[in-house]
Amino acid sequence: MLINNIMTCSWIDIIREPKIFGMAIFDWTATLIAVYIITWFVNKRYPGYGFIKMFIVLAIITTIVAIIVHKIFGINTMLNYYLGLNPKPKRIKCI
Repeated sequence: MLINNIMTCSWIDIIREPKIFGMAIFDWTATLIAVYIITWFVNKRYPGYGFIKMFIVLAIITTIVAIIVHKIFGINTMLNYYLGLNPKPKRIKCI
């Protein structure tokens, strides 16, 4: 329920509250963990490419895809704001 830019928090709002440069630490951590797991499975099947290189490439690809998807669907994010792709997202305080 939203009252004067203050709303009650859900569990996802609570875990996304800690931020660095306005971006949720949880989002970046979850993304990197998912990329690590995908890299581990792909590296088992194709071991010749090197785990670190594959991890970095997949992390960059995932970030680029996230930027594009957020832009297409009109979701304002701080990363897209820093890249000049959207206005600064509005933050709502939780109680």
